[in-house]
Amino acid sequence: FFIDFQVAVCVFVYIGFSLQYELAQGMYELRNGDLIKLEDFNPVDHRMQPYPHCHERHGQHLANDGKTWLQNDEINVDDIEKVDIPVGHPEHPDWVEAIEEIIKENDGNVWSWEVFQPSLHTLVLATLCVLIGCKHAVWMYVRPYEDDEDAHTEEVPQSALKDEDAYMFPIMGSCVLFGLFLIYKYLGTDWIKFFITGYIALMSTNGLGMNMSQYVGLRSGRRDLSKFSTLFTIPYFDVKVTYVDIVAYVIAISLGVQYMLTKNWIINNLMGISFCLLGLKHIGLSSYRTGAILLLGLFVYDVFWVFGSKSVFGSNVMVTVATGVEAPIKLMFPRKQDGCGKLQFSMLGLGDIVVPGIFIGFLAKFDVKRSSSVENAPSKDKYLYFNVTMVAYVLSLVTTIMVMLVFHHAQPALLYIVPYILIASFGLAVYKGEVSQLLEFKVEDTLLEEVIEEEESIVEWVKGLIWPSETKKKAE
Repeated sequence: FFIDFQVAVCVFVYIGFSLQYELAQGMYELRNGDLIKLEDFNPVDHRMQPYPHCHERHGQHLANDGKTWLQNDEINVDDIEKVDIPVGHPEHPDWVEAIEEIIKENDGNVWSWEVFQPSLHTLVLATLCVLIGCKHAVWMYVRPYEDDEDAHTEEVPQSALKDEDAYMFPIMGSCVLFGLFLIYKYLGTDWIKFFITGYIALMSTNGLGMNMSQYVGLRSGRRDLSKFSTLFTIPYFDVKVTYVDIVAYVIAISLGVQYMLTKNWIINNLMGISFCLLGLKHIGLSSYRTGAILLLGLFVYDVFWVFGSKSVFGSNVMVTVATGVEAPIKLMFPRKQDGCGKLQFSMLGLGDIVVPGIFIGFLAKFDVKRSSSVENAPSKDKYLYFNVTMVAYVLSLVTTIMVMLVFHHAQPALLYIVPYILIASFGLAVYKGEVSQLLEFKVEDTLLEEVIEEEESIVEWVKGLIWPSETKKKAE
């Protein structure tokens, strides 16, 4: 699957590059392909289209006096019938009508390469992310330790969310999302945006380094890098560092710096995919009930912030944050090049991969438990719940894409993903007569156990600093 994933990434990177072509400096490409000088662009000549983002008057319009330039957001268009919308404003009636005509023209081009390519890109990368992340999570969950003195170093802890965590997820997610919306809408200063982007990029860089190290460990047949000699150990954290870690983090930091400088979509996707894989491998569910609570809570969260937030807050909060935060919080799929020579993208939030992936990973672990308890189980039933729910996930993405293309509106993917995978998994349990086994299956939180052990060791270390004589007596 890693090979398939690498091939898919390379293919879509090549396609993305092929969509780009260089425009002569100072030129603008119209929708019909004609080139004009950017300085000659006039909304009156182009169906009242607002000034493009590469024009010096972008975001502005000429006032009715024909002399004063105003910012577009200075006009309140809530009651559009009572406002005289000037030329160059995005809410000008002629331009709104032109957009509707353009949408109708594109309705017959659903299967054109321009539309089909980013949809296929979305489907393939999201599916492979979930597939690889779940497979790796299950491998770490079930693989027996090596029978040698270093076997204990093979253990990689995995957390298991409980019911109370699932209840809090939509609440905490809403607070973070709305907080980012307020920052970008009302503060929006460059240094705040830079800080947010830098913080997310730093976490993603760390995740990319960890993933590259774990990939090398996986290729060597182990959960970690215990097969490689340790160069040094980070004090108090007991983290062993090998040359593989150093090389991986040098590459990750280089990519992180390059991303901060260029906001390159390929690096964005590498970091986003890496973040997804880490989440799928290290975060799990303690029970099916927890997964259902998590999915249903985030179902309501996604629907409200995409469809309901505009009527409450005056803007689509989810879309505002997704398009405003220049950080690897979403995967970007190039669609075409605009008139200024800049790529336009379709997007898929990382949550639409990680959240259903965590649930599907739990079902894969249940498959392992189920097949181990049934002697001579048919091979086709070995990963039955995992395979069925993966198919449901793919169908949900197809549904999301089709609805988005038909209605020309951003769609909350979890609106379709959640019903598909919940109905598929529970319906299969009903069909197989295994509802009680599915509901009773539990996964332990090995990460919590390790954290407790680390806290106890830190407490003992602190005691040793404060009361060295008492600690020495206790040791003796």
